[in-house]
Amino acid sequence: MKTLGRLILSAFLALLASMAVAALFLPFHSIFLPPDGVSCLHEGISGCIRTLEISLLVYAPLFCIIGVLIGTPVFMLLLYLRD
Repeated sequence: MKTLGRLILSAFLALLASMAVAALFLPFHSIFLPPDGVSCLHEGISGCIRTLEISLLVYAPLFCIIGVLIGTPVFMLLLYLRD
């Protein structure tokens, strides 16, 4: 039962961590686009908000899925080593 609790807690922590990484990445995702793409650094807040909705649809699920798959074992290990 303790292992199941750790698994659920670590999956939840991994999901929160991946959402935090996605939130930090989204404003700067346009740095990696070609020069004709929308850049939050050049367009300002209004240009960034327009593209933020579509990037949330693309990047947020990707970050969450990969973050949970990678983060869950990492957090399980950290919770195990803490005890």
